Amino acid sequence: MARLERIAERLELKEFQLKALLDVTKAINANTPREELLRLYEKIVREDLGITRLLLFERTDRWQQVLGFGHPDGTTFDAEQAFGRFTDIQVIGSEAAGSLGAFDVAVPVYHQDRPLAFLLIGDIDEEEQRMSPTVKHLNFIQTLTNLIVVAMENRRLAQEALQRARDLRDLELARQMQRMLVPATLPDNAQIAVDAWYQPHSQVGGDHYDLIALADGTYVACVADVSGKGMAAALLTSNFQANLHAAVRHATDLVDLVHDLNTKVWSNARGERFITCFIGHIDLGTRRIRYVNAGHNDPLLHSSAGITPLHTGSIALGMMPKLPFLQVGEADIPEGSTLLCYTDGLVEQEDAHGNDFGTERLHHLLRDLHAATPKDINEALQGAYEAHRAGQPYLDDIAVLTCRLK
Repeated sequence: MARLERIAERLELKEFQLKALLDVTKAINANTPREELLRLYEKIVREDLGITRLLLFERTDRWQQVLGFGHPDGTTFDAEQAFGRFTDIQVIGSEAAGSLGAFDVAVPVYHQDRPLAFLLIGDIDEEEQRMSPTVKHLNFIQTLTNLIVVAMENRRLAQEALQRARDLRDLELARQMQRMLVPATLPDNAQIAVDAWYQPHSQVGGDHYDLIALADGTYVACVADVSGKGMAAALLTSNFQANLHAAVRHATDLVDLVHDLNTKVWSNARGERFITCFIGHIDLGTRRIRYVNAGHNDPLLHSSAGITPLHTGSIALGMMPKLPFLQVGEADIPEGSTLLCYTDGLVEQEDAHGNDFGTERLHHLLRDLHAATPKDINEALQGAYEAHRAGQPYLDDIAVLTCRLK
């Protein structure tokens, strides 16, 4: 009779285990939230199996406890150190010190040879004359734990993959929008010829160039560089470009224009980012350029008289609510002059030995190609830059605007 009772008990246990695994599998397939999966797991091991002490740790970028009961409040446990002691399911010896000694069995969980979770289980009622549920249900607990933990890991990876896909979609949308914001065509007429080169550090960048033709036949050239990189810089760049286009067609004074742009950059970035920029008003009737260099790399104006760096201006926009000083620079534009505007990603690019590209190359290139078209100058500049970079990663965004003032 006792043998039949044992057989019936084993069958009942197997039936329970199969039902429990089926319930867990259904919950996983139904995309049950993580917290509910852990509650289901706790119910099975604590209420149905009688486990009285448990700690479950999960490893993502670090170890963290995701479930625990039956251990003293305030217990501290170094899962990283403890996990390294076990390569497989193992009984914890009575000589184990510290918090580890409060448990009977350690169950390390791996997924594709990567540490995934760490389970510690034990009994409180150790004097009770019965087989410990920790020992009795050990294999089932290991199977159940693997099932739950791997399911949570797969869900986490799926969510990360989904987020990456969303981020890539957002980046592609931002890249397309940014392409729409730069000039689709640049002037090439009897007065002026213009060419540009733009190389973002990543899919979207924080540099900007523009050449705006005004109704009175003058032009506004602009090159700007937002502090930082990526999406936030690109959004601030787009906002700056929109504000510039809205204001420049109505502004009658360069000082008012720059102060207005500074106010808008400060308001939009809240002082967390700033924009260096060069804004030049080109009048080919009077052969003069009036400009403001707001903390930007000096554009180079090359003519038969030599090369003139255009450095007069102010601090970068958005660094302070109000610019502490602002000066407008002026320069003559002899016939056949070339204006080269660029951002710091060009001149600060390092080669394999840590040497930057520098501005001296720009001076030599302008002198050597004094009669060349803007397109030829930019192609030569890009070739020299790539030869210098020699496969090293881009350090920053690059924007170059080259104007031939005929």
